[in-house]
Amino acid sequence: MSKKYFLIGCCGMSCNLCPRYHIDGKSKCLGCGLDAHCKYCATYKCCNFNKNLESCADCSDTPCEKINNLKDWNGFNTNKIWLKHLDEIKKIGYSNWNKLQSNKRKYLEEALEKYNAGRSKSFIIRHFLFFDIQTIIDLMKCGEKINEVNLKQKAKEFKSLLNRKAEENGIKIPK
Repeated sequence: MSKKYFLIGCCGMSCNLCPRYHIDGKSKCLGCGLDAHCKYCATYKCCNFNKNLESCADCSDTPCEKINNLKDWNGFNTNKIWLKHLDEIKKIGYSNWNKLQSNKRKYLEEALEKYNAGRSKSFIIRHFLFFDIQTIIDLMKCGEKINEVNLKQKAKEFKSLLNRKAEENGIKIPK
């Protein structure tokens, strides 16, 4: 099967909010089904080749042992948020979920441009992955009030803002 939504992983991961999608270099991922990384992914093989599905959200066996045992990516702990994503996709559909994630990506790219001092990218991405869109919009508005001129100080203030918002909302962001 050919995937229609390349930025929605078969597992339910939002490629829009994955660090490997936002890096330059050999390990950059282009999305689910678009590069050589997928040939090693058991979830992609099961979903796309074996069952001819867009994602595990379409599978009557979900959550199965394969998706429950899926490990986080090296250096990117998601606390298996893809399980939550699969439920969201089932509720609102692929098109709506994809639009929501694309909107988050727009704000993420703006945040990375304004507040990444070279060592903040993964930190910011992880937070955006766990926050809902309204929280992200509110954070970006608060970020505009940061008066620091120095990018390192701006990044430090924004990271502090992200941590406070996570704590206020009871969200434990994995390291």
